[in-house]
Amino acid sequence: MRTEKIALKEQISEIVKASSLIVLIDFTGLKVAVFSELRKRLRAVNCRCLVLKNTLLRLALEEAKMIMPQQNDSTVESLLKGPTAILFSEAKDIAGVAKVLKNFIAEFQLPKVKGAFMDNALISEHDFLKLAELPSLEVLRGQILGTLQLPAVRLVRLINEPAAALARLVEIYSKKEN
Repeated sequence: MRTEKIALKEQISEIVKASSLIVLIDFTGLKVAVFSELRKRLRAVNCRCLVLKNTLLRLALEEAKMIMPQQNDSTVESLLKGPTAILFSEAKDIAGVAKVLKNFIAEFQLPKVKGAFMDNALISEHDFLKLAELPSLEVLRGQILGTLQLPAVRLVRLINEPAAALARLVEIYSKKEN
């Protein structure tokens, strides 16, 4: 292998290892202007896009131990067949990337998601697009925090209720006497 290709493979391997999400897409039929629009939308959610040769991508995925060397099952073969671009993100908000891609596919009918790697685990197109239905990371954190605070809020209301009821009763009697 030539030194340029070795350097490129190592660069791709570093990207693959650092990314929490890698999505492989088939961009066949996507015009340059539309592909540029996809890249622009993905940049807004801290996701980047690279068009790669399948051989280099396979070597990088093998080096990152996302696929096994010489693994030739049909799933890996379908991932690395035809024109392939990878979308990668180091951000923790994976649902944001899935939402952008799902909305883009709904708008333009392209690209086709081949599969995705999330924390080194391979997930299908269907499972990846299901992530788009999740709320964002900030919303999930807010929901968990609200759930954790709910028992304390109910306890405070329960403790304050007898005093509040007594105050309401005194107010009613004071209005009747006047």
